[in-house]
Amino acid sequence: MILLISVSKIWKEKGIFWRAGLICALMKTMSPSAVIFGPMIAIFIESLLLEVSVRVFRKTYLGFIMGAVLAVSWSFVQKIINLLIFYGFNIVELYKNLIKYAEKQLNLQFDTFWMPIFALLSIYVLIGFMAALIGIKTGKKIVSCPLAFNPLKTNNKSITDNHNPKPDFNYSLTWLLINLVLIVGSMLVISLLDWKIWSVSTVVIVSIWVLRYKRALRQLSRLKFWVFFVLITMLTALVFTKMQSNSVSHAILIGIEMNFRATVLILGFSVLGNELYNPKIRSFFCKYEIQKSAACR
Repeated sequence: MILLISVSKIWKEKGIFWRAGLICALMKTMSPSAVIFGPMIAIFIESLLLEVSVRVFRKTYLGFIMGAVLAVSWSFVQKIINLLIFYGFNIVELYKNLIKYAEKQLNLQFDTFWMPIFALLSIYVLIGFMAALIGIKTGKKIVSCPLAFNPLKTNNKSITDNHNPKPDFNYSLTWLLINLVLIVGSMLVISLLDWKIWSVSTVVIVSIWVLRYKRALRQLSRLKFWVFFVLITMLTALVFTKMQSNSVSHAILIGIEMNFRATVLILGFSVLGNELYNPKIRSFFCKYEIQKSAACR
């Protein structure tokens, strides 16, 4: 945010924010990280929010502050959306019952459902506000003390070639489609069928991914993954038995279902990211980025 706002004092073209966001989002496809889709969506939407705000309120203090606040706050909103996607609406029931349990233990006589959410959101709002002020101040300094700028000449062919190293993995567009089908199919099976069916199908799909993709195995070997798995299961068992009078076995099953759903999506997005690292796909995006960068000059 600080960088975008500050350089907007130099480049006056309309649409610079969303175009910069689009280029950065596409560049994420060349990252070796397994986490691709979330950052790509966040980068582009944040740039769009800043662009819309500046278009409406112009390049004023209000426009930049509103844009930065909305853009930074989107990170928090996306975290909530991710939780809903990964764990389903059972995470809402878990949160609601946790709040009720806290109210009961603290003997609170008012509804506190939204308080933790608004408290966390206010932190993001404050960060966005400060980022806008710093960006505006930095931009003014850049304008008042301009530096000499010498554009670099690049060889588009060499850039493309550098991003196409000899692959050490058997990339496949077919497997990319298969993985998409497996993810969607798993979500439907977990949502609609009995636990005996979705538990077996999930184990089979995860085993296939682990055998083909090292990234999937790395995800499963992380301590953080298993800490969250145990924590979600224990919290669900505690809260659903205390607040909804469910049996312990049923509450644990709900927790395991939430974790299986999250496991499929976490590993699924990881293996999709692996297949998107395909040199053919990377070459396509690299050429697109070069063309887009040239158009923005």
